[in-house]
Amino acid sequence: MISNTNGNVQQQHQQHELTHGSREEDFRERLPDVRTTVTRQIKSLCSIAFVRNRIHVLQWLPNYRPRYLISDIIAGITVTLTAIPQSIAYGILANLQPQDGIYSNLVGCFMYFLFGSVKDVTVAPTSIMAIMVQNVVLELGPGAALLTLLAGLVTLAFGVLNLGILVRFISIPVITGFTTAACLTIGSAQLRSLFGISSKGKSSDFIDAWENVIENIGQTRLWDTVLGFSSIGFLVIFKLTKDCGSPGAWKKFFKYLSLLRNALVVVIGAGLAYAFSRNGSEPFKLTGHVEPGVPQFHVPPFSINNNGTYYSFPDMLRVMGTSIISIPLVSILEIISIGKAFSKDKMVNATQEMIALGACNVAVAFFSPLPVAGSFTRTAINSSSGVKTSLGCAVTTAMLLLALALLTDAFYYIPKATLASVVISAMIFMVDYRGFVEIWRVKKLDILVLLGTMIACVFLGLDYGILVGIAINCCFLLYLMAAPKMFTKHLYLDGVNVVLLKPATDLTFSSAEYLRDRVMRIVTEGLEGPVDLVILEGTSVNFVDTTVVKNVANIQTDLQTRGIALVLWQWSPHTAAALVRFDRNFLICMENDRDLTTIVEKWKTCCNELKRC
Repeated sequence: MISNTNGNVQQQHQQHELTHGSREEDFRERLPDVRTTVTRQIKSLCSIAFVRNRIHVLQWLPNYRPRYLISDIIAGITVTLTAIPQSIAYGILANLQPQDGIYSNLVGCFMYFLFGSVKDVTVAPTSIMAIMVQNVVLELGPGAALLTLLAGLVTLAFGVLNLGILVRFISIPVITGFTTAACLTIGSAQLRSLFGISSKGKSSDFIDAWENVIENIGQTRLWDTVLGFSSIGFLVIFKLTKDCGSPGAWKKFFKYLSLLRNALVVVIGAGLAYAFSRNGSEPFKLTGHVEPGVPQFHVPPFSINNNGTYYSFPDMLRVMGTSIISIPLVSILEIISIGKAFSKDKMVNATQEMIALGACNVAVAFFSPLPVAGSFTRTAINSSSGVKTSLGCAVTTAMLLLALALLTDAFYYIPKATLASVVISAMIFMVDYRGFVEIWRVKKLDILVLLGTMIACVFLGLDYGILVGIAINCCFLLYLMAAPKMFTKHLYLDGVNVVLLKPATDLTFSSAEYLRDRVMRIVTEGLEGPVDLVILEGTSVNFVDTTVVKNVANIQTDLQTRGIALVLWQWSPHTAAALVRFDRNFLICMENDRDLTTIVEKWKTCCNELKRC
């Protein structure tokens, strides 16, 4: 029935609704049985099935086929040839020892072999992880292992609590802006090594890196510069020619030459350095001594004395700052994005990937301060090499151990300019140039999010920058929630001036006042003449909260003072029940009749009854 300004008529219709029988308990909110839910979760955590699902190797290893072995071995060896120079480069980039990068790669690969759910993914130190910890390493030294441990525990907690939903708040424009800024920052940090400049500068941030190069340009070493730019040219050319050649042997030759380009350029650079050293000259700045042997187990320190300065646990937390949260967020984003890219349309278990990544970094923290994440380059090599299972990661682990045992003397001669060229060339192809065009073409407003994220990352740092990008995105989201689209239609039915208002989405506390203001503005302005009836359609409203319900009640009161009736049309039982729990009088103004003309006729009947009264 329809609400009216007369209280007696309302009471009559309320009595009519009650006699038709809806009992009060029909409108009670059904709360979940917390005890049953918690008990069920505890039982599942203690079950063998849970352990089998989380230690993912237990799922695929019993079904392993011998024919997979050759493919996994080839893929593991191929990945190792790229992993060694990149791991050394990222170890140096993070202000650590060269072997620390290999230690992180070795431990991370082995843990992902146990827990990872995407066969193609390779976990290793990445340029972004290196750049995000380098300032912490400068201040805390080996104490930065605590940051890796805490980041791993946070990531593990996200997985255990099934918080993969958090990744949804990081949009594509934020990802594109962050990736672009990271490429600029990482590439700028390598300019010093590319030119052979000895000065490290204040930090490796974008501005500081360029200031350091400009101020110390006089320290440029000719042969380092020549070798560095030649190596970049070599890497770019072989990256671009990977699809050259006619189908057949030549196409495969160029393909594998492209895959092995990082290893080739390092071997050539190390060979040149060794040849010059045999003649008593050293034209290049070299990597230097790499500690041989397996990585040593070290418990991450909770206090440390570094360069004569004592840092307690709270002091270490202060130095780490937002990195404790931003590193897990970025690494989760990387591994899930890479997993989706290489899973070939299969579903990626975000929870399992977070557990795997968390376990990787927790384990890495006891051997190296450099955290790991999903590596796009090495995952691409792993996939294109025909890997069949995660056993490829175990093969990479074994090959890295073998390299640490036998090849560390050769690592000494790798020029730093060559390693810098490996990083810079990777950054050139990591920038999503097509993403800029797509975002501009699809939604120009998203460019603001992209540019805001990129500028914040460049000038404030990557960890703060991604938080700024998420905040900008959330501001847009909050605006949409606070001012949802509402469709308004003015109808003239059977001599009655009707306003039909339909919210396009759910109503929350942030949009409650907006709804009320919108209704009263339409009624007050009366552009189509005096309004007799307001119909609020709820077909798209599946959620309301207390603030919304209270404001709907205020709308009804405001309209009654103007002699205007309110109808709540086609509200779902769930949302209607919330209104009735607040005030059972809402039963009177609810209508589910699909014909608006019938609703208007009911309203006119009520008005006639009021006149007779």
